[in-house]
Amino acid sequence: MKLVRRQFLHLAAGATVLLGVSRVARAQAYPSRLITMVVPFAAGGAFDVLGRIVAARMSEILGQQVIIENTTGAAGIIGVKRVASSAPDGYTLLFGSIGTHAYNQTIYKKPRYNAATDFTPVALFAEQPMVLNARRDFPADNLSAFVGIHPCNLLQKRPVG
Repeated sequence: MKLVRRQFLHLAAGATVLLGVSRVARAQAYPSRLITMVVPFAAGGAFDVLGRIVAARMSEILGQQVIIENTTGAAGIIGVKRVASSAPDGYTLLFGSIGTHAYNQTIYKKPRYNAATDFTPVALFAEQPMVLNARRDFPADNLSAFVGIHPCNLLQKRPVG
């Protein structure tokens, strides 16, 4: 009787290990086909160039071709919507930006996607500092002074002609 029980336990343990191994094997199958990275801005611009550099390196690392698809228009909304509507299988990626995921969500009353719920961040590729510049004769020389200036006051102080 002990021999039968022992054999059963060995078979059960072996089956459990096989289930775990099969899951690992399935997870390693990605990517098994072409990956599309959507850049929602025009070809030749800064985002396009950076996207192509990243895609080339991804192709090397993953051993699968990663192509760039420039889907432009509406401040990136058209390309972002294309990715948001695609299958969530990891074969259509978005090269998004602060513009597509923060600005558009606040500027437009009814954006066609929800940046917080429709996407999962995968990697941060670059950070870009933002600078506020003004003319040398602009009355404010720091952010506090700039915020305190009312636009109507600027129009009154400018000479006509």
